[in-house]
Amino acid sequence: MGEQGPRQGEPGRRPVPVPRDGSPRRELAHWLRRSLAAHGEPTLEAMLTGMPDEVRLSRSALAKALRGETFAYLPLVQAVLRTAGADEAEVAAWTTYWHELDDLEQRRRRNEPVTAYPPPWAVAVAPQEVPAPPEADRDEVAAAPAPRRRLPMAVVAVVSLLLGVALALGGVALVARASEPSQPPSATVLDPVTSTVPKTFRLVGSSRNLRDGTLLWATTYDPGTNRYFPQDKPCLVRPDDTFDCGQYYLGRQFDPDTAPYRIDLFVADSDASNALLQYQIDKGGPDGANPGVPALPPGTTVIGGRWYARS
Repeated sequence: MGEQGPRQGEPGRRPVPVPRDGSPRRELAHWLRRSLAAHGEPTLEAMLTGMPDEVRLSRSALAKALRGETFAYLPLVQAVLRTAGADEAEVAAWTTYWHELDDLEQRRRRNEPVTAYPPPWAVAVAPQEVPAPPEADRDEVAAAPAPRRRLPMAVVAVVSLLLGVALALGGVALVARASEPSQPPSATVLDPVTSTVPKTFRLVGSSRNLRDGTLLWATTYDPGTNRYFPQDKPCLVRPDDTFDCGQYYLGRQFDPDTAPYRIDLFVADSDASNALLQYQIDKGGPDGANPGVPALPPGTTVIGGRWYARS
């Protein structure tokens, strides 16, 4: 039958820890249970009673999500945390982490190999291994769309090179934010997490304090040629400040696999973004020869990066 979670009238009963196997749903359940334990381990009944109307579900569905048998959708995670007494800063941090795990979960459902890692506030804890991961549950709780944040929505338009309309009009769409942040901008790569990567992979991460009027870009720096090879379009920045740079190709086709490269994440103002788009058009788009540039254009600031080697 498995562990059913704490019941009403049994406030001292401690839930059995969720076994961790690197799967997104188990990692989500494990750290969610840790957070609930820090808030006094509310009972299932207490959490269900405090759920908002749009997150109504059965006791068994909640128990399955907290055991890692299903992947908990975002409104459920947020409601559980708020019911337990988490403040909005903790809920926001969890929202960012959920998006990272959701991306991995979607890839897992496409039969891609993935490994989920702890949240940023628990990076010192390594993922545990078990002999065999759980079988995919075809009857998992259907994922509900994430609710809009109450703060004004950040809007990022991903510019298509094939259209070229932005250059024709002399501008690109820019990030719109409610107020100018006081801290410097930063960006962190969250996936890939290993230092050795295939030639192509998906580059995702999280950002903070991006300025109004800037776009987030990624570029490869090749120390062998001392040149930069910018990606063909800006990264997509989500409302929760996670970003997705799409399919990333590291290095040149005939470079040795052991060659080191650095991926730099940088912000660019409108003039710099137009210059980067013009470079892509001049070289013939994503499939054209890529000579690279000796330096990033004026109006850019590197705010993060990581070294990688191709496998």
